[in-house]
Amino acid sequence: MRRAATLISCAALGLTGCLGGGDDEPERIPGKVATVYTSVPRHGVSVSDAERVLAGERRALAQRHGRAGDIRVRLRELPATDDRDHPWDPGLVAANANRAADDPTAVAYLGELDYGATAVSLPITNKAGLLQVSPGDGLTSLVRRPPGRPRAGPERYYPTGRRSFVRTGPSDLDEARALVKRLDALGATRIAVVFDREIYGRELAAQLTTLGRAEGMTPVAAEEYRGRIDDIPEIARRLGEAAPDAVVILGVAGRGTIPMLVSIGARLPGVPVLASSGILALPELAPPPEPERLEAVGPALDPERAGHEAMGLVLDAIERGGRDRRRVIAAGVALGRSLAKPRLVLYRPGSDGHLRRVASRFSSR
Repeated sequence: MRRAATLISCAALGLTGCLGGGDDEPERIPGKVATVYTSVPRHGVSVSDAERVLAGERRALAQRHGRAGDIRVRLRELPATDDRDHPWDPGLVAANANRAADDPTAVAYLGELDYGATAVSLPITNKAGLLQVSPGDGLTSLVRRPPGRPRAGPERYYPTGRRSFVRTGPSDLDEARALVKRLDALGATRIAVVFDREIYGRELAAQLTTLGRAEGMTPVAAEEYRGRIDDIPEIARRLGEAAPDAVVILGVAGRGTIPMLVSIGARLPGVPVLASSGILALPELAPPPEPERLEAVGPALDPERAGHEAMGLVLDAIERGGRDRRRVIAAGVALGRSLAKPRLVLYRPGSDGHLRRVASRFSSR
């Protein structure tokens, strides 16, 4: 009962300053060499961004001559994907986190890059007493209870009862707010949502519809796309029957993205289509279906800079915390709070089919 009460209190406090649990884990790394693990996709839709994130992490470490204070830091790179068509593989992500957890020299874990993968690795690294910094995973429930998902609180990711996670980019809640802001600017009052079956799409859909209702918007359709291309014509048909004045696509780009956009365009000609940052994983839309109708919201931060910032934060935390893992976590979380507010920008397809940034900006709140 006491343990349960501690966890509830920690959740209510945002999991900051709670030190219960994990006492059997070593608090100090031996010697003066610390290992930082990084988990990134090596296949699939995010491989290009992952390479740039890795380049930023390596550059930040090289600029500090491989050191944080008097501690030498080495980087271990682990693949978060196999050769299948998935943005991340749960088994590999868990294996990466367990490898870091089993290493007595490990002091921090950089990851995950993609769409909810941190939900798999964070409970493992938290139990092991490792600081985890993500350069790209915006999953809201990692740090707070998302609107529309009352049971999806952060306490399930922190078995020790204390916060150990920092992200350097915007959250999915920031994206949902930006999308609602854009829908309002378009005059949309009847919205339809298409989301994938992964935690990223489902959680983002709940946030967007909840925030949209608060702004007077009516969700007239919510369609789950389960990855079967043959289902797309029926999804588009139901969207057409709902007669929305805007469609929002929330999920990770894949083989069904272009067929979905084409089918929606055929059923709802002239209706604006908005998308979350998951669509940015698509290398190109060639040819873009009605490019004047498609817009996406995504991070302003370049992937290489995101990786550079994530590694820089880790090195600063190690310099402050030394060989004491708990002190490194405390320093990392404090540094995360002091980061400049991450920004989101609007993307539209260019003439070559690639989604490109435009001038519009959305400030995170």
